[in-house]
Amino acid sequence: MVFGFGKGKIEVQLENYNLSPGDMIKGTVLLQLKKPVHARALKVLFIGEAVTRRTTPHGGGVSTSYQKTYVHKFEMPLDGEKDYSEGTYNFEIAIPKDILQRAGSMPMEGTIGDLVKAAQILTGTSKRINWYVEAKLDIPKGLDIKKRVQVNIV
Repeated sequence: MVFGFGKGKIEVQLENYNLSPGDMIKGTVLLQLKKPVHARALKVLFIGEAVTRRTTPHGGGVSTSYQKTYVHKFEMPLDGEKDYSEGTYNFEIAIPKDILQRAGSMPMEGTIGDLVKAAQILTGTSKRINWYVEAKLDIPKGLDIKKRVQVNIV
């Protein structure tokens, strides 16, 4: 998927899409623009986004709502303010060893875990965390060009 309405494209290539806490996310951002674009910065982000789904009885059916919140957001500049046209940028981002605990996505074991799962089923609430690496060309007074790829943290 390419954003920026024909300005060009930005790609994110990762060495590994299945990672664990403490690993390094290693990758490359490839930038190919049709003509030079002035931007504030080229950045790479590592994002954890919690998606909470709530299902409630409504009328004769059910109503489902979704809420997204960031549980982790790390941003790293790859290059500063200038005119961009094309380039290859390598990056490495360390995944914190305690990221799953801080994000609240640790599976609970035993009786407490079973009680939490039962309560979520009864209340119609479920939560999952999606992890992404995103490359973004920050364009002032214009639409940013960005690309997001999903990674698995287990």
